[in-house]
Amino acid sequence: AKEFGNWGENQACAFLQRHRFFIKERNYFSTVGEIDIIAQKGEDFYFVEVKTRIAGELASDLSITSSKKKKIQKTVRKYCYQRQIPDTGIVLAGLLVIYDRVAGKISFRLAVFV
Repeated sequence: AKEFGNWGENQACAFLQRHRFFIKERNYFSTVGEIDIIAQKGEDFYFVEVKTRIAGELASDLSITSSKKKKIQKTVRKYCYQRQIPDTGIVLAGLLVIYDRVAGKISFRLAVFV
């Protein structure tokens, strides 16, 4: 499962780079939590939680729970404080990487947290 997750994060980075995001950091860890990908596009910083799934019913936006979102928010605050990043232009997002074994295709769904 960890290997599949790492593969998904690599796919997510490639997807973001194709869409003109600059990957600033990967797998940021703190005592509060972890952020999979920190990317920048223009003046905005994107803090991205990646979920890799096999195509099917578990491949949905619900794979990032509200408690996980709260943990991410705390981690983002700590990251921004440590790096002296202003809290404007901060985007929290989930990126679902879906692998369809039958078709052999990968699809992506980027969703901003509200």
